[in-house]
Amino acid sequence: MLYPYDVEPMLVQKHCIDNNIIDDDEYNVTIKAEIARITIAILNNLLVLSSESDSGYSLSYSSEGLKKRIVSIAKENGLTDIAEEFTDAPTVEFLDLW
Repeated sequence: MLYPYDVEPMLVQKHCIDNNIIDDDEYNVTIKAEIARITIAILNNLLVLSSESDSGYSLSYSSEGLKKRIVSIAKENGLTDIAEEFTDAPTVEFLDLW
């Protein structure tokens, strides 16, 4: 789910350990949403980057593209709360002043 973004394997491993997902665990539908949450957390870290480079290798990031990817992953996995958080659609709030 992280493709095409370049992420350090240790960061992925840390997030998995923090969420009780072990390297040897077999991927299945019961952990699909948890894997999606981990992926979204990692991609969220990339939102602060516009680009990075190392030894002639460089990457540029599109914040809007990342947000769209996060929303897509969230919707695919029923994580509507996260999808709404990253959607820039205007919201209407009603105030009860009485």
